[in-house]
Amino acid sequence: MVKYNAMTQEWLDAWKQKIANSKEYREIAKNWEGSVSMIVNPDPEKGIPEPIYLFTDYWHGDVRDFLICDKAKAESANFVMSADFARWKQVAKKEVDSTKALMQGKLKLKGDLTYVVRNIKTVNKVIDLLCEIETIWPDEA
Repeated sequence: MVKYNAMTQEWLDAWKQKIANSKEYREIAKNWEGSVSMIVNPDPEKGIPEPIYLFTDYWHGDVRDFLICDKAKAESANFVMSADFARWKQVAKKEVDSTKALMQGKLKLKGDLTYVVRNIKTVNKVIDLLCEIETIWPDEA
């Protein structure tokens, strides 16, 4: 199986393809509207010298843009989540529940938390599909 370096365009492309190919995702996400960005705070000791900005866009079961982007694009998303690299890694490996992390402030969210909670099956499916990607993490390379 192909392995992808985490938080690269190739990794995002593989994740987008997993989601696009998921019939279950399309059904679960039929009511989801909006973009989600993930801001990875710098952590030089973990191989993240500068912030990383990831932009993903979903629309009624379809996946649109999945991009490494600049700060302005990331902040334009309907939902902007930010956290340290270690926390994102825990979420991506399902070591931490994303909903609990949001509620506890371990993931910072700008956007409508109630919308996210109402659509938690969509969020969880997206994370489940990410877990299927063979990932090389910067602090493990």
